[in-house]
Amino acid sequence: MTAAALEELIEREEALVAALDAGDIGAVERLTRDMAAALAAVAASGGWSERRDLKDRVTQSLRLAEAAGGRVNYLADDNRRRIERLTALTGRPQAEAYGRRGRYA
Repeated sequence: MTAAALEELIEREEALVAALDAGDIGAVERLTRDMAAALAAVAASGGWSERRDLKDRVTQSLRLAEAAGGRVNYLADDNRRRIERLTALTGRPQAEAYGRRGRYA
């Protein structure tokens, strides 16, 4: 793994977390695509286990990925709660919503 590929991935992860926090959908979509390319570059450059000097940066990258995932889960849950509140206001039966378990709830 080259340090440059890892640094690029970390930069994109930091930008993704910031875009999620800002609610910038366009940036989230762009950065998601960019991260796929950055991950491919990291994967193509080999394993990090041979480079002890990169261990801390890999750990940071994993923490950023987890932070982004947590924000995505929060935003998805928030949207589900909003839909439920809006549905309740209509007086209609609860609308089917696609849940985390991969099926309609």
